[in-house]
Amino acid sequence: MRAGTLPALLCLAMMSASPARGDSRSPLPGRTYTWTFAADTLGQPPAFSRVASGQWAVVEDSSQTGPRVLRQSESDDGIGSHTLQFLKPRVADQRLEVRYRIRSGDIDPSVGIGFQLDAKGRNGYLVRVSGRNGELIAHYLLNGKRRDLKMVAIEPPRADEWHTLGVRRAGERLEVLYDGAVKMKIRDERFGVGNVGLWTGDDTVADFSGLAVTTL
Repeated sequence: MRAGTLPALLCLAMMSASPARGDSRSPLPGRTYTWTFAADTLGQPPAFSRVASGQWAVVEDSSQTGPRVLRQSESDDGIGSHTLQFLKPRVADQRLEVRYRIRSGDIDPSVGIGFQLDAKGRNGYLVRVSGRNGELIAHYLLNGKRRDLKMVAIEPPRADEWHTLGVRRAGERLEVLYDGAVKMKIRDERFGVGNVGLWTGDDTVADFSGLAVTTL
């Protein structure tokens, strides 16, 4: 297994583009990409990322294992969601996981992870947690619009409480995990390769940590 930490150990050979599932240029199975934000500039978005909306910045945080987190702090711009997309790597089959903590949010305290996103982040998949409704929801994105795939009930996350949101994608099979447990299984094959990203809803302020992607 080859492992890398982004962006401190960014390697272009490991980040080769993957235009289609099964393409010979796709990253080999067993490669792990992690984001610790250790080499990123405090107060700025991470390197090799694109902010579509919101205020995303790497900040120090002494309340958890790692010293840094990625925080989305915009809460009053009236925009329905805030997104950040990592430009590398582009992967197909994968295991994706991130820890999150909702700090505040009145409308619908919610967070999510995107995967197999296209270059503009308008097509791909999004899995999100709705704190208001106590739901875990899987969507596909089509021209920036969410379309529901499946939803299940979960215990609404409390403010400042860390949880883990994860996805395992292999072929048309998709599993969504919450705090390590499989919560839903889906079959869908609309998108086969792309980037990962992070998402917050409405006025949600949230922290993210421990983001990792392993190719399958």
